[in-house]
Amino acid sequence: MGVGLFITGTDTGVGKTVVTAGLLAAMTGAGLDAVAFKPVQSGAVPGASGPDSPDAAFYVKASGVAGSSSDYNLYRFIPPLSPHLAAEISGISIDPSAILNRCRDLLAEHRVLLVEGAGGICVPLTRSGYTVASLAGDLGFPLVVVARPGVGTINHTVLTISYALAAGLKVAGFIFNGPGGTKGDPERDNAGIIRQMTGVPFWGWLPYLPGLDVDAGLCEGLAEVAGKCLKWRKIGGLG
Repeated sequence: MGVGLFITGTDTGVGKTVVTAGLLAAMTGAGLDAVAFKPVQSGAVPGASGPDSPDAAFYVKASGVAGSSSDYNLYRFIPPLSPHLAAEISGISIDPSAILNRCRDLLAEHRVLLVEGAGGICVPLTRSGYTVASLAGDLGFPLVVVARPGVGTINHTVLTISYALAAGLKVAGFIFNGPGGTKGDPERDNAGIIRQMTGVPFWGWLPYLPGLDVDAGLCEGLAEVAGKCLKWRKIGGLG
């Protein structure tokens, strides 16, 4: 049986896709059979045969895994809205069981499966209140929380971790994504305080990489930097 990890964030736009692709690229670069999966993509781009998932396409580009973006994404909607609303506008119903089945199939086929949630942990996938947290719980995967490093991150990250723990989820670690990272700076202290307040390990800091662009598929240097900066070997059973 493979190892699963669920990537969530403190907000939309904190860099979950970059971190997910970085973790994936570091793993595949080390010879691991790993894939990433984005169950629901809002803000998809129009394609020849329907909406395309730029996030799933970025996984493929960054890591070199076999297949196309459609192999690593199930639902994709053009409106850049909460998934439950984007689905309704698109005339599609999100079926959690279909997501779970696809994740289980991928986990049976590969050594490692990274699942990237949409937005933050409380984001609803359905109008009935099935959330990103619900999905993570049904999968039984530990979480990694992606956060910004700067002012405000202590509150946002502690709240996200606290909600996850209260929901009965395991939080394996948190990762900073963005500019900074000099030893001794205030942002580095933020990581220590969050670790102290929550008891959750800090998995590292993925720094800003000039030229990195998810939508354009530009990922030069990501695999090397992620491999050095992120503690991906802490995932159960990988070292």
